[in-house]
Amino acid sequence: MKLLRTYMIRSFILLLAILGGCGTMRPNTVDLRNEKSEEVRKIAVDPSVFSGIPYTSNIQKDNFVAVLADVPQNATWFAEYSMLRIRYHALAFGADGREYPAYALYAGKIAGVRKYIVIVEGVTERRSDIRVQTYSTLFSEAYSLKGVKMQGFDEKRLRSSERYRAQICAEYGTPLGECRLVTGMRKSMGQWVVYKTPFGLIATPISEEKIMYLAGIDPQYRYWSKFKASATVAVSADYISTGIGAAIDFIRAVGVKSIGFDADSMQSRQSQGINMMYLAQEDQRDIQFMLQKTIQPPEGGGKK
Repeated sequence: MKLLRTYMIRSFILLLAILGGCGTMRPNTVDLRNEKSEEVRKIAVDPSVFSGIPYTSNIQKDNFVAVLADVPQNATWFAEYSMLRIRYHALAFGADGREYPAYALYAGKIAGVRKYIVIVEGVTERRSDIRVQTYSTLFSEAYSLKGVKMQGFDEKRLRSSERYRAQICAEYGTPLGECRLVTGMRKSMGQWVVYKTPFGLIATPISEEKIMYLAGIDPQYRYWSKFKASATVAVSADYISTGIGAAIDFIRAVGVKSIGFDADSMQSRQSQGINMMYLAQEDQRDIQFMLQKTIQPPEGGGKK
């Protein structure tokens, strides 16, 4: 009896630790440091911030270049996917070791392949001396812009060594010059809305009305307030805006809550299933689009 009671007490303590850890074990930020342990960049990984990109001075001044990249097709990426997620991590370095802020924006499926639009700040041309990599949510995996996972990756060194980050980007990153240029991003992003959030200013294609809706299912969005309206009245037709708009309409139809985006986050099978349903719809839309482009009606409109 005493042995059973001791076992039950230990089991209860373990359960409390697990339940408590669900909300505290996952970090809200990832710190990238240099060799002197000085903080180079603090990157927020709260789920809501991935619904847009930091509204930096370079973004405001259109001082960036946008290229097309392949999404990694592996279990980690699909585990971290969410309909409300636009942004994924990217790092860019020049041949001289200089870092350029970069972001990977999910653009959906284009011509049969899931794509990112990668934005690199501080440069307006596809310079071949600048190489870029994308990363998983907690920087535990690194990929080329062709979606190839880097082997022998040292996660601890990545966070603590600026020299290591530049080194692996030089060896395994993809040169901007090898990527397809994305035109029209400056015009599209001029139609995005800027919000003031606990993590700084964020630009997103999500309208104020839809942010209010999201606040009803995810408390983090309640802290968002409009800082700057879109520069134009027209509705953007870019892949990112179209995709997030369709995702929110889908969420309204089926109902789902936003959760952590790293691969180790707890997720119900229902939420997982809803994400997969939306990806399947995305696949179907892409197939229909390609069919419309490739299948031509017979001469005479098909009438005899």
